[in-house]
Amino acid sequence: MQLGPEALRFVMAQGFPAVIDVLSGSMAPTIAVGTKVNVVGMSLEEEVAVGDVVLFGTTGVPLLHRVMAVFEEAGRRFVVHQGDARASTFAIAARVDVLARMTTFAADARPAPTVDRLDAAALVVFRRRRLACEAFVRARLLARALGVRDLGLVRRCARAYRALARAVLD
Repeated sequence: MQLGPEALRFVMAQGFPAVIDVLSGSMAPTIAVGTKVNVVGMSLEEEVAVGDVVLFGTTGVPLLHRVMAVFEEAGRRFVVHQGDARASTFAIAARVDVLARMTTFAADARPAPTVDRLDAAALVVFRRRRLACEAFVRARLLARALGVRDLGLVRRCARAYRALARAVLD
């Protein structure tokens, strides 16, 4: 049985690690559907590192994704995340929605696929995607500094940056 985000948050707040079943293909081929991974809870004081694989609790189902960028806006911390799958696009979540960090694969205790453990081809993809995410974050922060609050414009920019991120993979 897969626990929901709040139940996971409670379990990990007690100091217990958790084993998560990967339910989607968003991290493929790095982490296949059905893989069990070990995660350990993260306090809000802990830094989220670019390249880490973390568990988000923004929806009813926990989501395992790679951290692409971190930033602060209006006194709040945010994390840009994306799966490793070719079709995966980036999204933004509040830092408080990061529940845990992946530590190992449950079956054989292999370490989490952090950036320093990616093969050369996957590292190229990560770097390109990270550049697109960083460009989006900079544009978002610039728009805020200039007082641009047009949500339609922000959504169009997000779509453009997602398209750019996909295009650089081809």
